[in-house]
Amino acid sequence: MSRSRFLLFAAIVVALLSAAGLWQWHRSRADAALSRGVLALAKGDARTARVELMNAIRAHPGSIAARIAQARALLDLNDGEGARVHIDHARKLSGDVGATRHLMAEALLLQGDADAALREARMTDIAPNSRAIAARIEARAWIAKGDVGSAAAAFDRALKLDDADPQTWVAMARFRMAVGDQAGAILAADRALQLAPGNVKALTVRGELVREQYGLTAALPWFERALDQDPDNVPALEQYGATLADSGAASRMLGISRRLLAIDPGNARAWFMQSVMAARAGRVELARSLLTRTGGRLDAEPATILLRGILLVENGNAVLAAQTLAPLVDEQPGNEVARTLLGRALHEAGDHGGAAQALAPIVAQSDADPYVLTLAARVQEAMGQMDMAQDMLARAAWPARPAASPFTSPRDTMIAQGPAPADPASASENIPYIRALLNNGRADQAVDRAALLSRANPGAPAAWLVLGDALDAAGRLREAVRAYESGANIRYSRDAVLRLAAAWRRLGDANRSAQIVKTYLAQNPNDVDAMRIVAGLAMQQGDWRGATRLLRGVQARVGSNDALLMADLARATLESGDARAARAYAANAYRLLPGSPVTADAYGWVLLANGARQPAIDLLEKAVALAPRHPMLRAHLAQAYAADVKDKREKLAAR
Repeated sequence: MSRSRFLLFAAIVVALLSAAGLWQWHRSRADAALSRGVLALAKGDARTARVELMNAIRAHPGSIAARIAQARALLDLNDGEGARVHIDHARKLSGDVGATRHLMAEALLLQGDADAALREARMTDIAPNSRAIAARIEARAWIAKGDVGSAAAAFDRALKLDDADPQTWVAMARFRMAVGDQAGAILAADRALQLAPGNVKALTVRGELVREQYGLTAALPWFERALDQDPDNVPALEQYGATLADSGAASRMLGISRRLLAIDPGNARAWFMQSVMAARAGRVELARSLLTRTGGRLDAEPATILLRGILLVENGNAVLAAQTLAPLVDEQPGNEVARTLLGRALHEAGDHGGAAQALAPIVAQSDADPYVLTLAARVQEAMGQMDMAQDMLARAAWPARPAASPFTSPRDTMIAQGPAPADPASASENIPYIRALLNNGRADQAVDRAALLSRANPGAPAAWLVLGDALDAAGRLREAVRAYESGANIRYSRDAVLRLAAAWRRLGDANRSAQIVKTYLAQNPNDVDAMRIVAGLAMQQGDWRGATRLLRGVQARVGSNDALLMADLARATLESGDARAARAYAANAYRLLPGSPVTADAYGWVLLANGARQPAIDLLEKAVALAPRHPMLRAHLAQAYAADVKDKREKLAAR
């Protein structure tokens, strides 16, 4: 062999060896990245997994394992489109479609194609070790289609195939939450945590359930535990931020929203949280700008619709606000906040008939809010119905509000006269029927139907509450209390608490009633009704500073157009020693509702404390004339008379 040929041969050998080494280096690099990605995925850290697996795929594009692992990571990140790309690559590389059926079903579901997801999840060639997962995805697809029965059957199949998969129990918990089975959801979430104590999804859903069961403050540690496991987990951060916002921790919520945007720059819920915070601070334009950044992704959610309606009303666009809120009220007829706002928007838009119709179900309640009654009265005045307007103003002005009555619907009579729902276990059909029976005076029939519903749904708090309402209407208050307690033990909600507190108060146990509301307020520090009740208790106990703090918290949430709130603030600030603030509150209360004995008494009492004797007496006499049997009003007038007599005697003595 000539020297030149030998050198050429040697060069070829070196090149081949170099290529082999380089290939081996790339392969080992790909394997290392794949290992790191799979390990991150097993820990629930899908974001780290995605980056590592992307590197693995770049180093070895033909790796089926890397493609499948990357699809799993993207599914965990709710990226159905990206997952589908890698599943298609894996199928082309392996030729084994059945091994990825469950992954493709989930990818299709995330893309909003429930029918395609069902077809994929029900194929007969699914790998045996993936059939339980496929059944779980099938259940989720049925939920998306609104078929609760088929979803329940699919979950049953998934658990029969594998009852040790925490993800199935998490999905089951969310399903039971959606159908109102709170107790069943808690059991499912607890089972998921038994199987995987550090599972972020299980910790997050348990936090959501604790929030419903006990309150906002109790839920926070669960979300914190989830974030200890995965600090960048977007769903956990979203729930944590929302809970902080509702509990009044605005600065902490802002920090969480910024963290979310750093991880996920287009996160709609982060922008929504910031928009809500701006709206609560009265910064309407900023709130609207922040809401625009959600990109319309949350537009179908009731909270977004309500916020948009509030911003439109505050911005003076009443017509568009009414158009925005009307579908929400149709969908949620018992949503009093949305209904009140719709009534206001229609009134401001000049549609007084529509406003009266929107407000009618609230006005029909015996404990209708004074603000709503005043608004409804203004609507009737605009329609020329002066007698009806005066009747509503008289109700708004009365010192004491009666116990709550069931929410009414214009369709109640028709529903009550129709046949009972065929399925006594269906809450969505039976609760409106039971309420219709109650509003038509058929309490005994309502009790019988509600008892059937609660027996069929022992884990559903709504079933226990409607049973309590029926028993209360039938005059069986102690039994109603037991039903309310059963509902409250599952979900310590505002509805359960207010019913339970009112029932114990009517039974004569004021201390127990107070403790129930205080417990709720400790967990839900921004709840307006609870704040007002506890403020009233504080005033009864002479804790004027505590009452002032709570009432100012209410004012921050509802504004300064609630006459009775202003009257309470006048009394609390006066007793706290701030006579100047008390006079401003009292004057505002009287301006808002001059025909109320409460506002007349508050203004007169404050003027008396400020030394304006005759104007005070005039107002206090008016208050007693409006409510002659009210002991506190009579006592205030008597003290005013005594003070006036004392002043006159001192003047005579001075002469």
